[in-house]
Amino acid sequence: MSNHNNVSGGIYAAWSAFSRIRNRIPTLTIILTLMVMPFSLQAETVCGKHTHPTGPFDYTNRAHTDKYLNVVEKHHFTEDVRTLRQGATTHLVGDLEYVLNWFPNHHQALDALTRLAAREGTTRPTRSHVDIECRFQWAHDIAPDDAMVYVIKGLYYARTDRDKEARSVLQQAVDMTPDHPEIHYNLGLVLFKLKDYEAARVHAKKAYELGYPLPGLKNMLKEAGYSLSD
Repeated sequence: MSNHNNVSGGIYAAWSAFSRIRNRIPTLTIILTLMVMPFSLQAETVCGKHTHPTGPFDYTNRAHTDKYLNVVEKHHFTEDVRTLRQGATTHLVGDLEYVLNWFPNHHQALDALTRLAAREGTTRPTRSHVDIECRFQWAHDIAPDDAMVYVIKGLYYARTDRDKEARSVLQQAVDMTPDHPEIHYNLGLVLFKLKDYEAARVHAKKAYELGYPLPGLKNMLKEAGYSLSD
């Protein structure tokens, strides 16, 4: 056991800074690890425009979620699906894609699908109809100002050892929501991986000033000779 256990708990508990739903949608928990995972990149994918017979709908739009979210989640986004254990009505990817076809920026489903892709070491999980990058594109299309999509994208890149891309995307998320401690914390983790210790220290300091509870990044920086009290 080491600081890795502390670091692996980048938890997003309250997204009121940018979410218009406010307490209507279950909390999304995202875990960023510092492990290097084998990952095969594919050529850039042409995604086209995402369509849905009666949508698609914006996960951060209260009117959309009030009308459709429960119908979509009740049978297709169970605890087994969220935790990637097994599908609910079909195979696992089938249920995740069902949710994302209705709500392209559904935070928990999008994160779950990206975790599955990282676990499989591919940009298109088994039985998936499209590349993960298309899912991000469609999420941005439906809600360009949804900072959570940038966070999920950044953490996906970090999980798949694409740290420079992760830094860029998480920086966009910070720019959109500069007072959210978890985003600063996870950007700090990525910067630490890139050995940009001073920049990591800056974001770590900001995260802790905003109340981030886990000491992992602080301890890592201290061991590397970068104290937050300097």
